[in-house]
Amino acid sequence: MRYTIFLITLAMGLACADSSERFVGLPAHVAKRHVDLEGAANFRDLGGYATVDGREVKWGMFYRSDNLHGLTDGDLRRIGDLGIRLVCDFRSPEEKAKEPDRLPETDPPQVAELEIWDPAMSGQDLRGRIESGDLEGLDLREVMIQANRSFVTKFTPLYAEMFEWIRRPENLPAVVHCTAGKDRAGFASALILRVLGVPLETVYEDFLLTNVYTADKIDRMVWLARAATFFRMEEDQLRAVMGVERSYLEAAFEEIDKQYGSFDTYRREMLGIDDVQLAAFRKMALSPKL
Repeated sequence: MRYTIFLITLAMGLACADSSERFVGLPAHVAKRHVDLEGAANFRDLGGYATVDGREVKWGMFYRSDNLHGLTDGDLRRIGDLGIRLVCDFRSPEEKAKEPDRLPETDPPQVAELEIWDPAMSGQDLRGRIESGDLEGLDLREVMIQANRSFVTKFTPLYAEMFEWIRRPENLPAVVHCTAGKDRAGFASALILRVLGVPLETVYEDFLLTNVYTADKIDRMVWLARAATFFRMEEDQLRAVMGVERSYLEAAFEEIDKQYGSFDTYRREMLGIDDVQLAAFRKMALSPKL
């Protein structure tokens, strides 16, 4: 018990550590797009990215985030100021029951329940194995790669439904989120950017920013997980599942190319966005060419 109390106390101390230097040396947009909330470390704006045809994603239209359960009253006021009209929640029923979203009570946003979860690989089971240090025969990087492939092979209809919501101007601004805001919401954000014409390399860069915005949280979680198992857990394995790596998102896009031949075919046939609808979506979401 004393050991547990010690870990919790240390974790709280780490959580309060000064992170004011996190954006030093990074492009200016990295700090600009971050929405500084006490209860959600990975809440950020997808605006400002240049497209291949010289336009730019408008700021303040699409956001991505981690869990919204821990939002403070001050956070809720900030969310209200952003004018969020839609929340796309990709969490499982179990996740939502355990940690329901906190959302503004005055003029609350609509919530699209887009439940992406696989009973064959319970997050609770995975957490249990990590907490026990029992990872024999389990490659956490491969787990994440296969999860990203499954977003294409199993859950594309839910991402198509997301686009039905966000292509309607009355539902914007919108935020897409899951628990950590890195995998399910990460793929959702990547799809939004690619459909809008943002270059693939930029899409990967946005995906990897999770490791910047949640660096303190990842460090804290890794330390706690290793300490709880008396440092039997490999730090590298833990970071593989608590953060993101380029290979995860690459696996999803490779699956799209494998199954459909090109992203444009996937966009038309599986996401349900034909060329006319694409033009209208881009006209709404992109700033004109300079």
